[in-house]
Amino acid sequence: MLKNKARAALHIAVISLLLSGLSLSGTGWAAAGMKEEAPPSGSNTANPTELIQAREIDVTGDGKLDSVGLVGMKLDAASPYYAKLFIVVLGQGQNQVVVPLEGGYNPKMSFCDFNGDKLPEIFVSAETGGSGGLSNYYLYSLKGNVPTALPLPDPLHVTSMFKSNYAVKLKVKETGKSFKVDLKDKKADYDQFGVYNNGKLIKPVIVDVHGYGLLQPMDIDRDGVCELRGVQRITGISNADTIGYVNSLWKWKDGKWVLKNATIKKTFEPHGPSGHSEGH
Repeated sequence: MLKNKARAALHIAVISLLLSGLSLSGTGWAAAGMKEEAPPSGSNTANPTELIQAREIDVTGDGKLDSVGLVGMKLDAASPYYAKLFIVVLGQGQNQVVVPLEGGYNPKMSFCDFNGDKLPEIFVSAETGGSGGLSNYYLYSLKGNVPTALPLPDPLHVTSMFKSNYAVKLKVKETGKSFKVDLKDKKADYDQFGVYNNGKLIKPVIVDVHGYGLLQPMDIDRDGVCELRGVQRITGISNADTIGYVNSLWKWKDGKWVLKNATIKKTFEPHGPSGHSEGH
């Protein structure tokens, strides 16, 4: 856990940047000198900031502990929504680094080595708050005290073929593998919408495959390098009609994400495959 001085310093750093012109619409990253002093009187209280998470961990590779914080800025202090998020890194004897991110709900920050360079990268998630249950995800390397955004795996694509007697065959395009999902529990709704009539297929629908509702760092083989587990929701006749979930497992190799496995399950599995979930 960070010392109180470091926590206060993270607050002051972000407030300082806001006062110097880093706005809600700002992009990119900024480095600024750190001054351990109280913020000036008359600070901008319309955008209250909050230190959401903090940890001392070497993310730059100099062998010294860095103070890393996830900071949020709100338009309304009473709201759970953060209009803007920031990764703040204070290295010993190094320039302060601030990485602006988009806002969201319930932001979380974790650390794991994804690319095998023996340094932890910074992984941040924040829920969008929409009806689709989606989140925004960010992955940053701070090697050499230089923030570098690492790409995230693209969502998978799924095609559908509805069958008689309330069933659908779902095929993952990227692997060519198909999975059958039973829809008998949805008989009343599918009959009402004219998709089926007592088990006979009348009007098949095109399924909608959503973006990642979950991207979860997991060290599946416990080798100290994290994979990413992805979960995407599949819906049928409406957004409320969840018929299954696409589960994917990704490994970073040669500068890109490689799909290791993909399955479709009818129900959501919160813990995914066996392995160690990284949330530290």
